[in-house]
Parts: sequence; structure tokens; C-alpha cells
Amino acid sequence: MLAVFCSASGALGSGSPLTYIVPAASGSTEGQELPELLFADGSGMPIRLSRYVGFVVVLSFWSEQCGPCLRQMPYLDRLQGQFRGRKLLVIPVLVDAGGSAAAKTFFARNHYSYLRPYADPGASMAQALGVTGLPTTFIIDRTGRLLSRTEGDRVWDSDEVVQRLNWILSRP
Repeated sequence: MLAVFCSASGALGSGSPLTYIVPAASGSTEGQELPELLFADGSGMPIRLSRYVGFVVVLSFWSEQCGPCLRQMPYLDRLQGQFRGRKLLVIPVLVDAGGSAAAKTFFARNHYSYLRPYADPGASMAQALGVTGLPTTFIIDRTGRLLSRTEGDRVWDSDEVVQRLNWILSRP
């Protein structure tokens, strides 16, 4: 099971805040095609990440016990709303043991307009991607290649992020 390392300041593990985008190249994986990964939708049905080839994917791992994770959820919801009808999908993946049922309950309770619940209750997908703290978010291009990794919370609907995602969407 994935350990939840987060704090109110967005720190992971060592106590230093990690609220910046880490280029995937720092782990020598920039442009790397991701392996076939499985997670569950809100009904508990398995989904392959490869299903979303053709979309830019913002894949965010989170937990209900993580303050920075909860703080960034409204930003992720608004980000998905800004890209509604376009080839960008925000996939927030809950790693808690409650799985899809817990994710679905959380989303209903918080009245998100654009996000859909997903889960990785055994954290196998998060472990395969090397997630060691939460929240951790990956940006994946339309071909299924990793572009970046962000550790810690972020204002996902900021002008800077929206501009970067628009640029990624404009690339062939």
C-alpha cells in the first residue's frame, strides 16, 4: 500500500515543500511511453490507461487523508471544466482502501461539476509509476508518453497551467 506523505504545506516525506513541476527527464523518463496500467472507474469497473490515447491526460493520485490533495481538487475540477469538449481529461485517482465506492461518495459529497471518480485501491498503478507521496500528478501526451510529474499541490486552473496545456493540445 502507498504511504501517504503529505502535510498542510504540501510537503512530502522529508518536510520540504514540493509544489513545482518536475520535468519527467529528471527521472530519465521524458517522452517515455507508459506501461499498460489499470485502475477503476466510479462503478469499480477496470479501465486501462491506454483507453485514453488521443487525449492529453492529467493523472492525479490523491487520498482523503491528505490535506494538499483535498485542497487541489476544486482546481482540478475547474481545469476539467475549462477543457470541456476538448481532448483533455483530468483523471483523479483515489489510492485509499475504500476504492471506487469511497471516491464516488467523496465526489458526490463535494458536488464536483466536471471530475469523475476513479480509484487505485491497492495503489498498484501508483507504485508502478513510482509515486512516493501525495498528491502526485502526471501530464501525459496524446500518444501516451509522459511529459511531466508534479509532486505536491498546485493551482491547476491557473493561467500558467492552462496555457501549457493549450500548447500541449496544439502540438501534432
